[in-house]
Amino acid sequence: MSGTPGTLSVNKRTGIRPIKPAQDMPVVLDLIEEGFRTELDPQGWKMLDRLRHLYGPGQVGRAIVDLAEGTTGFVWEEDGEIVGNLSIRRALPPSTRGRLIGNVVVRPDYRGRGIGRALMEAALDEARRQGARWVGLEVRADNEVACGLYRRLGFHTVGQTRHLLRPNGIPWPRIGLPKGRWRRSKPTDASIWLHLAQAVYDPSQRWVLEVRPDLYTFGSWGRSIALWLSKKQEQAWLCGETAAVHVAVERRYRFHVWEVLLHPRVAGEQAAWVVDRCVRSVHRWPPWPVVLIVADMPPLVEAMYAVGFRLHRTLQQMILEL
Repeated sequence: MSGTPGTLSVNKRTGIRPIKPAQDMPVVLDLIEEGFRTELDPQGWKMLDRLRHLYGPGQVGRAIVDLAEGTTGFVWEEDGEIVGNLSIRRALPPSTRGRLIGNVVVRPDYRGRGIGRALMEAALDEARRQGARWVGLEVRADNEVACGLYRRLGFHTVGQTRHLLRPNGIPWPRIGLPKGRWRRSKPTDASIWLHLAQAVYDPSQRWVLEVRPDLYTFGSWGRSIALWLSKKQEQAWLCGETAAVHVAVERRYRFHVWEVLLHPRVAGEQAAWVVDRCVRSVHRWPPWPVVLIVADMPPLVEAMYAVGFRLHRTLQQMILEL
């Protein structure tokens, strides 16, 4: 295929087809790993590993593939080889009538030819066909090529988060009892978590981040069963109605995930409290890597840097209203 850079020489949809999960996923997963290898954190590698097992050979894999037949996505195929991919799914909760785009990747030697734009246009057409109200995505803030493409398609930025990582093997800092009046979070506290999320994130940004009540039913019977089955442990804490901490331990994959909500008006005062509460919750566990995604809140980010975190990437949330 010939043509000027950034354009397709034939019909712009040439080479695009809907993804066939049972057939395409092993190749697509290889493409995703190739395209995002430097961006994957422990959670990303875990998800890739799980998908490889689910879409691998065997009866269990085939059953999962059958359940996933409703998954929407597109691939760009050239000479019988998949060189580009994009996924699009229903955002949660469904009441927002949104779709989320992910895994937009084109093999390096095929970039600059308009394949990414063609995949995006196909996904937007599909979202409109399904009656979606909006389409959202996340992108690295320093990925100027991707951000420019999304803006040209009509997307606008609705927020930004910091993706922090604490490397493996760094000893936990020694702390006393965390400051503040912390208590264990209960299932009935979901409204407090939601109110904090509303104070931290803009409304459209919450759509892209899929903020919803069922994420915060800590301590419920159903959640406890799910944790046991997945070999996870977690603790969730509240400090009044100004700070919330969720610490999860991934025993099978050996990493920790911290989630923090801190009201902006107390960030300068309570950021260190939040860090102490997180560390206290995991100090008896090995110092495995820690994944943390937080609002772009300088006092909190600086407090995390002080205990060994580093910036992995800055994520930009973008939306297109249909």
